[in-house]
Amino acid sequence: MNIKFNKYTFLEIINTVQKAVTSKSVMPILECIKIETYSDGNIIVTANNLDICIEYRTVCDVYEEGSIAISSKIFGEIIRRFSGEDVYVKVNPINNVMTLKCGNSEFDIQGLNADEYPSIPEVSDDYEFFIKEENLKRMIRKTIFALSTNESKKPILTGSLFEIDTGVLTIVSTDGFRMAKIEMTVDSSLKNTKFVIPGITLRELMKVLEDKDDKVKIVVAKRYVKFCFEKYTVVSRLLEGEYIKYKPIFNTPNNIVVNVNTKLFTESLERAALIINDDALAKNEKVPIRLDIKDDRIAIDCKTGKAKTSDEIPVNKIGGDLEIGFNHKYLLEALRSCEDEEIKMEMSGPKSSCFIEPTENKDYIYMILPVRLYDE
Repeated sequence: MNIKFNKYTFLEIINTVQKAVTSKSVMPILECIKIETYSDGNIIVTANNLDICIEYRTVCDVYEEGSIAISSKIFGEIIRRFSGEDVYVKVNPINNVMTLKCGNSEFDIQGLNADEYPSIPEVSDDYEFFIKEENLKRMIRKTIFALSTNESKKPILTGSLFEIDTGVLTIVSTDGFRMAKIEMTVDSSLKNTKFVIPGITLRELMKVLEDKDDKVKIVVAKRYVKFCFEKYTVVSRLLEGEYIKYKPIFNTPNNIVVNVNTKLFTESLERAALIINDDALAKNEKVPIRLDIKDDRIAIDCKTGKAKTSDEIPVNKIGGDLEIGFNHKYLLEALRSCEDEEIKMEMSGPKSSCFIEPTENKDYIYMILPVRLYDE
């Protein structure tokens, strides 16, 4: 291998694919990225930790094609600290030593044989569909925060359910205490299917997706899913198991409906959250936000061992009065994911689920369970 590339272009590549590199592994090869160059000027940089694989394709000046697996960390740090812009890389195919030159600086790094690098899983094209890049990013962003992070309890809930039914793609995320759901029509000719993508994959995918009209091709197989767009290919394993039956949850009847300004409600909760300090959380104290919904207003109260606060905002209400408690973080994350000026909250009692959705954009809905108030 003998190539020349721009420092900043390659830093972008490294910063992207490094997300699929294992920092500490019993297999040193998994701490590497694989670099392949071809005589037509193409370069492919791959990272694979066996759960998620990210491949980046671009072009550079290729004087001699070749391949190598090189430590992602040391390679990236060297490139980052070079003072010039043009970086020259040459690899000795006999001993897999990579030489990097930039200006007056030069490094020799021991690499590994690229043939030992794990290959990208084969994902058959039996089932595929397309979605705009900006739409996929939005759907993931509005649901991913509700995922569980506890892999030991219910591993299936650490991933998001992707379900296609009559041409509509639904993404659902839940941790057992709240649930976020969003829908979008993709292709009416598609067969019904469902699969669960790990949250770690979706978080990394979010970092490389952009707000563009370009289409992302999603290919689904029995054990893997593949995303193809622009210069990227992302392949991930799927989670196995039965996902929670979410449809009956969102069909729950409610007799209390509250319309409230999203910005006012968010700002009030953020003010109340100031007194829910780290000391209280460290002691595992439950510090709920109390909502007293009466007539045309919501009184928002919070009390900790060190402070208390109260606030009030106007609402439009249908149904009876209600006093209910919530985890403030769960409420705030729901409100921040809503893009409309006004939201609708539906409930039926102090121990029933609360459903939150924008009053105009009906493709998104969020469910949160209440918490017990101190005086109950």
